[in-house]
Amino acid sequence: MTRSPLQLAALASAAVPGLDPVAVAVMGTANAAPYDAAVVEDSQQRRWVVRAPTSPAGAAELDAAAAVVTVLSRRLPIGMPVVRGTVPLPEGGRALVHQEIPGSGINLEELGADDELTVATGKTLAMIHNLDPGLFDSAGLESYTADEYRQRHLSDLDRAAASGRVPATLLSRWEQALENVAIWQFAPTPVHGAIDGRHLLVEVVDEQPVIRGITGWRRAKVADPADDFAAIVRDCVPDTATELARAYAHARASRPDRHLLTRAQLVGELGYVTNLFDALAAGYPDRVRQAMRWLEMLADDVGGQDLVPSRSAPPRPAGATAADVPAAGAGVPAATASSAPSPDVTRDSDPGG
Repeated sequence: MTRSPLQLAALASAAVPGLDPVAVAVMGTANAAPYDAAVVEDSQQRRWVVRAPTSPAGAAELDAAAAVVTVLSRRLPIGMPVVRGTVPLPEGGRALVHQEIPGSGINLEELGADDELTVATGKTLAMIHNLDPGLFDSAGLESYTADEYRQRHLSDLDRAAASGRVPATLLSRWEQALENVAIWQFAPTPVHGAIDGRHLLVEVVDEQPVIRGITGWRRAKVADPADDFAAIVRDCVPDTATELARAYAHARASRPDRHLLTRAQLVGELGYVTNLFDALAAGYPDRVRQAMRWLEMLADDVGGQDLVPSRSAPPRPAGATAADVPAAGAGVPAATASSAPSPDVTRDSDPGG
């Protein structure tokens, strides 16, 4: 069920006592986002975000995000989308409302290696990954061992191959990386799971950018820390990704593994497969064709290169350089700059909840 902005505003009013709506605007979401969302301004000039699930899966995701945010808001010194009110929906599930966190998202493509925001972003990711995994367990979130997570990616690869719509060069590239057990020796950590520049909300304080809030917690789990670097590898220039990883490594309570960004690049590339799966599930031929075009562009871009080159492999061509290992140990081959559009890795373009 799709709700109008006025219907969403009415839900917000019912969920939060004293919320008297005076304006409402639709909040953009990804095509596959299983909920409707809007920003509501009330008579006291407060701004609220309301979300109403459009499927049982969407209801479960929103409830899971609300649970982890409640736990983390007491432990992270940063703004979080804490639910302030809910209202049950006739078809099941509930609409959730939280106050809008001030700030604007980060454009990762414009982030420079020497920018203070690059260091701040690395430290913010480390702050999340340093959390006790038991906190996520207590919130009822999924938890994976390193090999379980590798097997999960292998299952996705099997689905991609079975679809008959993914170029063979990509399947081979990804299989090689997934079968290389050596790069999958990571310590599972609490992860945001879908973090993107849009989820890191920044305000300028005394002429300095400060990360004020983190949103979009629907994919939170205990898993591979590389998940939270997929958008960074995909969108940042290589030098920026390396410096961000360096700041992250220095702020981690334990030494990060040196294959972190190699796996992050794989996660980013598999985002193109996620687009294909979503398009097939939606049943829209145009979206399927577009997803296939993006996969073909990615295949043209990476060619027959292995994601994890052997020591004897020839040098990478220009535009596919490898970054030095950061001093603190988060060694990372830089991402190949893809000419294809950025995939919807997170499936959550809504920067809110």
